[in-house]
Amino acid sequence: MFNIGVDRKMGVRLLEEKDFKAFRRLFDDAYSEYLEFLRHESHEQFLEAVEEREEVTREGFDFYLQTGTSFVAEEGGKMIGYVASQTMPSLHGINKTLWIEYIVVQQKFRRQKVGLTLLAKLLDYARQAGIDRICATINPDNPASIQLAMKVGFDVKDWKIATYNVKKPNEGK
Repeated sequence: MFNIGVDRKMGVRLLEEKDFKAFRRLFDDAYSEYLEFLRHESHEQFLEAVEEREEVTREGFDFYLQTGTSFVAEEGGKMIGYVASQTMPSLHGINKTLWIEYIVVQQKFRRQKVGLTLLAKLLDYARQAGIDRICATINPDNPASIQLAMKVGFDVKDWKIATYNVKKPNEGK
């Protein structure tokens, strides 16, 4: 247990089968926050994000469950955050890469070292598992995520993402 506040105790453990509903709820809450941000920042991006709304499916959850590299933060037996990640073999000559997909912390527990503790657990796992590199994509409009990554020691750089939606025909763009 880690002490994260005056009277708070938080535990960090591997993701388990029983976590599906809480995992999905936290993701949905975070995605709703992201949509609210976009609604005020970029109407075009907001509409695109609503149209392509991401959801946690049972299949997607089971994938992270099986990776053995996804961890949950809980307090009082309730999930307050998680880090979902996966290992990837041989990327640019690197033997093993751990890819962080999501770090999600319930809003009322942010700025209480929950994300930092989850990342510390992931770093410990990576060292023990012989992982060579940890990578993550961080939205440049999310200064809290950038600050968290830098606090742990990540080298954060600007990024651009190129995507292609196979399900939707490219309409001459």
